[in-house]
Amino acid sequence: MVEVKNLCKKFVTPMGIVTALHNVSFTVAEGEVFGIMGASGAGKSTLVRCLNYLERPTSGEVYIDGQNLAELNSRQLALTRQQIGMIFQHFNLLKLRTVAQNIAFPLEIAGTPKKEIQQRVNELLDMVGLTDKAQSYPHQLSGGQKQRVGIARALACRPRLLLSDESTSALDPETTQSILALLKEINLSLGVTIILITHELAVIRQICDRVAVLENGQLVETGSVADVFNRPHAAATQRLITTSGLVSAARPKPVAVRPALATGEVI
Repeated sequence: MVEVKNLCKKFVTPMGIVTALHNVSFTVAEGEVFGIMGASGAGKSTLVRCLNYLERPTSGEVYIDGQNLAELNSRQLALTRQQIGMIFQHFNLLKLRTVAQNIAFPLEIAGTPKKEIQQRVNELLDMVGLTDKAQSYPHQLSGGQKQRVGIARALACRPRLLLSDESTSALDPETTQSILALLKEINLSLGVTIILITHELAVIRQICDRVAVLENGQLVETGSVADVFNRPHAAATQRLITTSGLVSAARPKPVAVRPALATGEVI
């Protein structure tokens, strides 16, 4: 599904050249929930922006379903991005658009007929439990509701890959559980592959299948969540686990995915 080969990203700054990513390589299987964790400044957000070419890598390759993104022209890249949904930490909703209009926005850009847009928006509102908020504006929503709108918008064009950049870090613990349940349900019911960027080890532990650890722009460890958390090899991983406050690295009971969706109760 996703293959990253020797990815490097450098930025030119007044202080000189800064290397944000250095020879990062990993693969993500179709249908997998893959976590990328690291301390602040490790290069996580730069990496996720390189995965959909919002940031063009300095060198290295990103393959989506075997297609090298570097070989695509602007039109082809735009079409490919429609298959890559993005969820942001601070929601990035359009303030002057209603919930329904926010969800419809990527479909409008894609040139989807109005009738199909309305049908798809209704499906997504039901999926994320916000049918009664269709005509509300972002300022009228809680943080959890805003993130549900962001998730619905990311799913609008039926992507096969979902990128989540610190999507729960601005939320309280209870709301985080609600959003994790929704993401896991999307993964299980729709088969959407998810790459989840976070500094929160509890999030990785609860819904990810495998995890990669970044430090200073380099991938220092990767493996199953159980192996990496229970038997960390890299010093960076050991520090993250120690400072996270997790008493046990064993994966807890899976988050409940059905009740929140079935009842329509939203935090």
